[in-house]
Amino acid sequence: MKKLAITLTVLALLALPLVAAGKGTAQKSTVQETDMNAQTQTEAKRLGGLTPEAALAFLKSTPDVVIVEVNTDYWKLKTGFIGALHIPHDQMASRYNEIPRGRPVILHCGAGVVSVPAYETLCEKRPDIPVLGYIAGHPPVAEYNKWYKEHHK
Repeated sequence: MKKLAITLTVLALLALPLVAAGKGTAQKSTVQETDMNAQTQTEAKRLGGLTPEAALAFLKSTPDVVIVEVNTDYWKLKTGFIGALHIPHDQMASRYNEIPRGRPVILHCGAGVVSVPAYETLCEKRPDIPVLGYIAGHPPVAEYNKWYKEHHK
């Protein structure tokens, strides 16, 4: 039940910009819908900090997500997320283009502290990232990696 509630919360967060943009109304003309679709495609969703539980639900429900560890080399996790990129937060301003285009991105560090400046840098430098957030707390590495191995055989 708790997993369902977390998943529904994440989905609701992702849907808010669409509802606010008027996507929920059925009485629009085709021209208005086309204009709104073009506008929504260029607008990025900024999730901000997600709890570790919400982040895990987001990771599991978001195909093609790019996970970026932003710890410095000294603090890099010994066992990190499977497939994660490593771009230290203090290098993000010069290495942000290493993140693939057109994919959702979630940032993490060890406790959510240094993810914030990396997130702010990407908000400024990479408005093309369709969905961007960071884990505000201890990243659920073991839980995600276990799930990933079970679902990507």
